[in-house]
Amino acid sequence: MHDHGQTLALAAAAIDFELDSAERAELRAGIEACPLCRRQVAAMRATATILARPSDIGTPSRVRGVVVGAAARGGRRGSIMRPLLVAAASLLVVLGGTAVVVGNRGSAVLPPASSSPGLPVQTATAPASPPAEPATPAPEPSVAASAPAETATPPGGSPVPADTGPLQVGEIAAMATTGRLVIRTQPGKGTDSAVYKTNIYPGQRMLILDGPVDASGYPWFRVRLGSIEGWVAASSLTGEPWLVPIRNGRIAFVQDLGDASEAIYTIDPGATGGQTQLLADPSLGRYAQLTWSPDGRRLAFVATPTGPVQGPSEIFIVDADGSNLVQVTNNDVDDDSPAWSPDSQRIAFRQTDPNPTVPGGSSLVVLVRADGGPVKVLGPGANATWSPDGQQLAMTVADGGSSRVWVQGADGTGRRQLADVSVAYARPAWSPDGQNLIVSSSGLFQVGVASGSVTSLSAEPGVMPAWSPGGSIAFTTSGSASPGVFVVGPDGIGPREISHDPGLGAVPVWSPDGRQVLLANDVHAPAIVVVDPTSGTLSAIAGDGTRGSPAWQPRLP
Repeated sequence: MHDHGQTLALAAAAIDFELDSAERAELRAGIEACPLCRRQVAAMRATATILARPSDIGTPSRVRGVVVGAAARGGRRGSIMRPLLVAAASLLVVLGGTAVVVGNRGSAVLPPASSSPGLPVQTATAPASPPAEPATPAPEPSVAASAPAETATPPGGSPVPADTGPLQVGEIAAMATTGRLVIRTQPGKGTDSAVYKTNIYPGQRMLILDGPVDASGYPWFRVRLGSIEGWVAASSLTGEPWLVPIRNGRIAFVQDLGDASEAIYTIDPGATGGQTQLLADPSLGRYAQLTWSPDGRRLAFVATPTGPVQGPSEIFIVDADGSNLVQVTNNDVDDDSPAWSPDSQRIAFRQTDPNPTVPGGSSLVVLVRADGGPVKVLGPGANATWSPDGQQLAMTVADGGSSRVWVQGADGTGRRQLADVSVAYARPAWSPDGQNLIVSSSGLFQVGVASGSVTSLSAEPGVMPAWSPGGSIAFTTSGSASPGVFVVGPDGIGPREISHDPGLGAVPVWSPDGRQVLLANDVHAPAIVVVDPTSGTLSAIAGDGTRGSPAWQPRLP
C-alpha cells in the first residue's frame, strides 16, 4: 500500500538535503504511484523555489541526517513518520522558508551556529523587513515589575511556576545564543503555533510581556519587539539559555586627572563604593566616545594624542577589567564614532576620506571585526548605527550643505537614501523592531525603513534621539520655548520632560535595562546624572573632574 506520509516527508527533505540513490528512487516511485502526492510535492517545490531566491543559507549535514534518517525509518516503522511529515511539509508551506531552524535557531549566521541533538526542526526565513503589526504604545518597564505567581494558559501551553528561569515580566532580555530565534503567534512547536512572525538575532533586545509557559518541552515567553509581539522559546531542552535578562553594569566615563592627562573610570550607580580606574595611559592622549559592547565584555573608545606631535584619532578596545588593550585602527587619518554590532563581533566607525570622490563626502563608513582583520569600506557617510538585528546600518550622508539619512546592508549591498529630508549631523535611532528610524531635523521625524515615509513626532528642534528597547524615545531640545530633556512614545503623543537642563542631557543614553536615562555633557555640566523617567528623580553619579562621555555597561548572566 502506498505511504503518502513517507513520500511527502522524503520530498520535504529533498528540498534542503541531497538524498542518496535509494532515497531518490523511493521518492520517484512514490510520486509516480500517487497523483495526490505529485500535486503536493509540486506545490512544495514551487513554494520552496520562490522563497529560496533571496537566501543563500545552507543546512548542516547533521540536520540532514536527522530528517532523512527519520524519513527512511518512517517507511519501515509505520506511524513514526507522520509527526515529522507535519513538521516538514506543513511548516515548509506555512512558514515559507529555506533555512532549517534547530530549536528555533537558524543554521547559518555570523558566527556559524551549532545544533544540538533532539531539538525540534522547522523551516523559516527572514523577510526583507518584519511584517507590520498594529502599533501599540510600549510603556517602559516598571521598576517594581515582576512575574506573577502564575500566568494565564495560552493556546498550546501550560503555566510554569514564576521562579522557572531568570527572566521576569517587565524586563529587557537579549538573545544570547548564535543562530536565529523565531517569534511565533503561540508557544510550542506544533503546526498550530508555528505561524511565523519574524526572526531575532544575536544580541537583539526585546521586552518580556508574559511567561514562562511550558510548551513542547520548552519555556516560552511572550515578547514585544517594537510593534511585533509573539512567543519565543527561552532555552533549549538541555537548559542552554537562548534569552537572558539584561542588568545594569558599571558606568564608564572620562576623568580629568588635573595634569593635562586623562583616565577612564567606572562606577557602579547601584552600589555605595567609589569609582575605579579602568585605564590610564598618557601616550593615548585624550579619551572620548566611550561605548560598551552589547555583551558588556569590552569597551571601545577614541583616543587622540596630545603634545608637541599630535596624531590622528584612533579607535581602541579594552576588556571590562582594564586588560588587553587593543588598537583597532592605525593610519594617517582620523577614525572615530565607533558603533558595536548587536552580536559584539564587529565595529562600524567613521573614517576621514583622504581622497573624497563625492562632493561633500569627506568621511567614510567603515567596518572592521573587533578581533582584527581587514576593514571594509561601505561608502561615504558618518554617524553609523546598527539595526537591532545587525543586518543593516543607518547613517547620515553629506548632501551639499546638509545631510540625508541612508541605509546599507552590513555586507555592503542595498545602499539607498531613505527620504528626501534634511537631517542634523547626528546618529539616527532605530526602533526596536528595525522598521523605523528617528532622525533629528527641524524637529523629530520618524522615517519608515521600507517605505521611506516621514512622520513628525515633535515640532521642537529635538537632537540626539535615543530609542529604548521598551519603545520610548528620549531626546533633547534646545533654543526653543521649552528646552530640556524629554521622553515620548513612538506615536509622538504626550512627551514628558525629565530634565529642565538641555545642556545636562545633550546626549541622553538609556540604561541597559530600559528603566533609567543617563545624562551628561562635556561642556555645560561636567557631571553624570541618572534620571528615572517615570518619577523624574535625579541621582548624581560623578561630578568634580568628570569630563563626561559616559557609557552604561550591559551585564548579561
